[in-house]
Amino acid sequence: MPRIRTLLEWSAILIPLVIIGFFAYNFIFGAPASEPSGLPGNGGFFQVPLGSPREFSRSSGDWSFTLVSDNAYTLAGKVVGRHEYPATMPDGIIALDLAVANGDLLTNNNLQYFTFTMGDRTLKYSYDVPPYTGLTEEYIDEHVSNNHLVFLNPALESDVKKAKSGDCLIIKGKLVDIRGTSPQKQYLVNTSTVRNDTYPAGCEIILVESFTPVSCGN
Repeated sequence: MPRIRTLLEWSAILIPLVIIGFFAYNFIFGAPASEPSGLPGNGGFFQVPLGSPREFSRSSGDWSFTLVSDNAYTLAGKVVGRHEYPATMPDGIIALDLAVANGDLLTNNNLQYFTFTMGDRTLKYSYDVPPYTGLTEEYIDEHVSNNHLVFLNPALESDVKKAKSGDCLIIKGKLVDIRGTSPQKQYLVNTSTVRNDTYPAGCEIILVESFTPVSCGN
């Protein structure tokens, strides 16, 4: 009997330890791997001057548009707002506005402190960020942008229009000033080329040349 009691006592100790070890192993080694972000760093706005100005053209109805560019541009971040426009010219030359945030706004779930509202060619945002985030007004303004998107490729336009709030993406193209003419009217609008200007001059106008949806990570 003493031998039997000893075995029972050891069983009462070892069985729970084996069960705990099994679940701990599965939790540590069996959990799905964290999915990395597909953004470069935490995203950004990357502007590179062209060696010489480039011109692009597009016609629609009785409107003819010339798109003049001095800078290549990459937009990378998380979509926080979108506003789509009808194809009526001349305003329809800009088919879609995408508001995008990046940098430290994407870390530590910081976007939970923000509210974004899109309108016709406008983006408004408000926030109440705790001091521990370290996010200043200047930093926030430099890491949120409203981007007016222009397309020469209808298939590419259709793909980009599938992007919704919460998606992460990389868009490459050119910053462009738009010059439009019709028999009775003219249409002129210029892109921003700096990060610290404000409406109505504070929006980037991007002629989209490529679009890559990427993982936001977890």
